[in-house]
Amino acid sequence: MEISSNIGIVIRRLRREKSITQKSLANQLGISVAYINLIENNRRNITVPLLLKVATIFNIELTELTNDYNKQLNSDLMDVFSDNIFEEHELKNNDIKDFSINSPIVGDAVRTLYDKYMQNKKDLAELADQMISVKQEISDTVGSDKSSADIISDMLQSNNNYFSDIEEVAENVSNNIDFNLGNRLISMISYLKKNFNIKVDLEDKSSNENFIKKFISEQNLLKISNTLSRESTEFLMAHQIGLLTAKSAIEKRLKLEGISDTNTIALGKTVLANYFASCLIMPYDQFWNAAKKYRYDIDILSNRFDASFEQVCHRLTTLQKPNKMGIPFHFMRVDIAGNVSKRFTLSGLKIPRYSVACPRWNVYSAFLSPGKIKVQLSKMLDGTTFVCLARTVSKRIGNYCSPETFFSIGLGFDLSYSKDCIYADNLDLNNAVPTGLSCRTCERENCRQRAFPPIHKRLKFNENVRGLSGYIDPDK
Repeated sequence: MEISSNIGIVIRRLRREKSITQKSLANQLGISVAYINLIENNRRNITVPLLLKVATIFNIELTELTNDYNKQLNSDLMDVFSDNIFEEHELKNNDIKDFSINSPIVGDAVRTLYDKYMQNKKDLAELADQMISVKQEISDTVGSDKSSADIISDMLQSNNNYFSDIEEVAENVSNNIDFNLGNRLISMISYLKKNFNIKVDLEDKSSNENFIKKFISEQNLLKISNTLSRESTEFLMAHQIGLLTAKSAIEKRLKLEGISDTNTIALGKTVLANYFASCLIMPYDQFWNAAKKYRYDIDILSNRFDASFEQVCHRLTTLQKPNKMGIPFHFMRVDIAGNVSKRFTLSGLKIPRYSVACPRWNVYSAFLSPGKIKVQLSKMLDGTTFVCLARTVSKRIGNYCSPETFFSIGLGFDLSYSKDCIYADNLDLNNAVPTGLSCRTCERENCRQRAFPPIHKRLKFNENVRGLSGYIDPDK
């Protein structure tokens, strides 16, 4: 078990929240007040037996102590305070880290406030566009505290992207589908017809009507574009089966998460039905066994389960079933402009919420080698090293003349899991790429890829001297 270097700060915060004095805590632990003081100031290490006693006294899980602070909150706050509006405050990374440790409730309030600020900026920009273009009358645009996408993303993160209730429904449905009819597509079409009297129509006109899937409930008709790949067609069909068979479980989960906004509920249903579709196409136990056997080789898993590269990567992030857990991955999907459209992390890597991530991450450089899996050993500022793999995917709906969209899918894990994954084989451990989170929060002052100056230091510019980049001091 790894004991955090900030464990003392965590104990101090817990003690203060419970209004317990150092003397009282020392008596309960059977140690001196002086020793408690040293522990809380991180000047003395704490033993495992003492940790167990502390966890018992505060009635919390041991992991809540050893995880030293809310890493996602810290990552988000680092991202928030990298905004130019805080430039004059000269905040240090450690200042923000201490804040997230000692005042997580206030930190969460700051994050909410910043979400509101960003939403208002977007609303004002949209309003300005409307006024300038004079295309429509000014409407009552009202920003929400947090976007629907962020709310659902946080739900996935807080549940480690694993939902046992939906897994169970998918397993039961899978047992009721006759997969001996020739192929999976025919089997699902037959299931929808037999159990819900729903006809599936693979549409020729769908691309002209700007949809790839449409369920018309009053006609019991499911339309899916016939211009899609086989994997996408089957996934959309499984998605519709999920909306029908897992309806109760999905609605119960969203209610449990406290989601009440209509728009967010609709998005939540879509995302959890996608989760169901992954479960149906890649059943947990079978997929987990294959992932372990083939050491997470994505191409083999794609062939084994007739699924796309992106679908397999998504499924790999959900392997959190007790007693059958997979590697804790992080996942990103970015477009060619650097926008992050999907993000999730279990690996420990903090993915920026509000800004573009570090340009040295290979999820961006993968665009230089389309269709090829690129592997990178990424070393963060704190010494943590991740094995990161990335590959581009392209999507076209329609004929050859239809526009093609490009994404890069990034997947990664902590170096400690190297022996379990084929992508870590033959890596040069002495040749890790120095990376960070984003330019604003990164302390690597000599990085030639730097796009913005760091927030922790005010740079001095000299018009007569040019460093390796505009934000590198050559005299250092």
